[in-house]
Amino acid sequence: MQFTERLKLDGAEWVRSQNFWLFGTATFKDGSRITDSDAISDAKHFFNILDRQILERKDTLQGKRLDRLVFLEHGRLGANSHIHFFIKGIHLTQYKAIAKLAPQIWQERISKAHNLIIKDNMGLD
Repeated sequence: MQFTERLKLDGAEWVRSQNFWLFGTATFKDGSRITDSDAISDAKHFFNILDRQILERKDTLQGKRLDRLVFLEHGRLGANSHIHFFIKGIHLTQYKAIAKLAPQIWQERISKAHNLIIKDNMGLD
């Protein structure tokens, strides 16, 4: 097996082992005009707001965050920047709150946002 194939399989196995609850895709109004630094900045801003909305203040003050894995992608032709992420909370009761608030926050608080689609990831392989 080639190194890149092994890396993909090992990476997929690690992601599965993390048991992330949700998978999201966040897009921009014009993904071809978003720089990597702007997309990263928007993602950081988005996740900071989401952390503050979902977690208790004492947790965020201690530096706790929602567990997440975030990818910046550029589309097949390299001209459509967007963000994919896996995420989970601390308590399962936060599942619905994350699913509900994430699209709202993306739409209302990120100026160049187009939409955010979030899907259940529990039990998926």
